[in-house]
Amino acid sequence: MLAVSRRALSSFFLSALASLACHGAAAADPVADFYKGKTVNFIVGFAPGGGYDLYARTLAQHMGKHIPGSPSVVVQNMTGAGSVRAANHVYVNAAKDGTVIAAVNQNMPMYQLLGGKSAQFDAAKLAWLGGMGGSNGLLYTWHTSRTKTIEDAKKNEVLLGGTGTNSDSHIFPTLINNLLKTRFKVINGYSGGSKEVHLALERGEVEGRGGNAWASLKSSNQKWLDEKKITLLVQIGLEAEPELPNVPLLLDLVTSPTDKQIVSLVSLPTYVGYAHWVSPEVPADRIAALRKAYAATLKDPAFLADAKKLDMMIKPQTGEELTAVVQRVANTPKDIIQQAARVLEWTE
Repeated sequence: MLAVSRRALSSFFLSALASLACHGAAAADPVADFYKGKTVNFIVGFAPGGGYDLYARTLAQHMGKHIPGSPSVVVQNMTGAGSVRAANHVYVNAAKDGTVIAAVNQNMPMYQLLGGKSAQFDAAKLAWLGGMGGSNGLLYTWHTSRTKTIEDAKKNEVLLGGTGTNSDSHIFPTLINNLLKTRFKVINGYSGGSKEVHLALERGEVEGRGGNAWASLKSSNQKWLDEKKITLLVQIGLEAEPELPNVPLLLDLVTSPTDKQIVSLVSLPTYVGYAHWVSPEVPADRIAALRKAYAATLKDPAFLADAKKLDMMIKPQTGEELTAVVQRVANTPKDIIQQAARVLEWTE
């Protein structure tokens, strides 16, 4: 009986060890193994201090703990051409392993789809992780400007600060000039993004700005709003911001069906907002893990507390939702795309 018991006990332990070994193999996570000890980089297409930088840095502070393997997450700034340089870098030159994430201008997909000559990326192929929320673009003037309405802008030349021809600060005024015959004149070259444009505005070098998002303005320049330092002339989006019922929506100011289609097309990036993507060449299991981590971060109480302190607007979007939006843009009739490109002066 003793010998049998020993054999039975030995068999039991061998079976248990085999079971544990199998469980360990099944529980192994190649994504966690990859990310352990790694650093994930958010590449922001603007200088520190603006909305894109603020949203990316706040997200980065919390996202690492939700990624399998708990990598470090840092932010790097890469200015140039309204984010085209950063977008090209992530798509073409950066590592395609899931350690480099683009935090670039919401107009980058639109820019490429409309034939932007400098784009080296394919908007329809971007692997979207998710979005922190889109908001309407705004065109506003400083309180000392004599231009207080769109009608005023049809009579007066209005100098606006811009970061580059591929950015909202150039796109929106150009669109409005062509469709409403306003006289906005964009002074490009403020490579530091929002911070430099706003300093120029305060110094009186320019009268306004034509591309800031409502979410960015609230989080970065709430004091201006409280002190009535700026006049909001028009908002660009698919529908008015609930907080701005008295600021005219560009889509309502144009009348012809073609113009409305063009405005709708150019307004779609306002839905994209502060969204983030990786190269489509990143392995699918890592894209899935990053999407899950992104969604979890936007529900993280610690993240939400920080966002509230900064007065950030958080309206979570999934990677799948963003993919659907960009693909809808990509499927816009070719003749409307060509007309929109001409309106934005992106054709020869």
